[in-house]
Amino acid sequence: MIQLSTDAFATCPPLAEVPIFTGFARAVLEGVSGGRVWCQDGAVHALHDYGMSLIWGEGVGRAFPALIDHLNTGAYRYGPELLQVDPRWGDLDWDGQLRAERFHRVNFRFDRLVFEKRHPGPALPPGWSLQPLVETAYDLPDVHVTPRAFWKNFAAFQDHGGGMMAVKDGEVGAIAFSATRFDDWLEIGIETRAAFRGQGLARAVAVAMIRKGLESGITPVWACRQENTGSLHLAQSLGFVITKVVPFYRLAG
Repeated sequence: MIQLSTDAFATCPPLAEVPIFTGFARAVLEGVSGGRVWCQDGAVHALHDYGMSLIWGEGVGRAFPALIDHLNTGAYRYGPELLQVDPRWGDLDWDGQLRAERFHRVNFRFDRLVFEKRHPGPALPPGWSLQPLVETAYDLPDVHVTPRAFWKNFAAFQDHGGGMMAVKDGEVGAIAFSATRFDDWLEIGIETRAAFRGQGLARAVAVAMIRKGLESGITPVWACRQENTGSLHLAQSLGFVITKVVPFYRLAG
């Protein structure tokens, strides 16, 4: 596979043709976030700096052996990679050829009527308040992923949707944030700090983030690993409806 320079990213096949959520790959191609891209024989492999990656393009079938060698060798990887493949190429022997652990990724659509019926307003435990996410919460040290993983800096994050946080006595308990933002949609990320779990804070910040987007004409987007039952159930309780479940693969770093 040949690594492309950033000025050649625009030559890649359109992501709009891929029938799953591809916001992280678009962020790489458009320079919104960091990442790298490889191409061969009409097949493209884009890797976001966070570790998520996507393979698509009209040449995936003929480039399959080269793709497998590229992925299994993994000389380009700095850490674990979470790979998704355009479902139109799902009949290729990814399971048999990839040296990887297989999971499933769920794509949703948002049902606003269900959301409005279930969540007329955020419900917070006593003492907690909802506030816009500030720079000191942009890269919390004790959560799985922070907005910093998706944006070049805090200013870019604010310009593309920002976030909301639940705060009590100066402590941030949970955050909801923009992971990707394009056109009229915004992908939401949610994190709750371990010491504050089980209080409903994730739901409260998610509701606040969704409402913030809806007020600006933005449609919320949610995608998660099927095996992450907490995220899966939270999404469904918020009015997100499963549209597609596709395999994805964890390749060791």
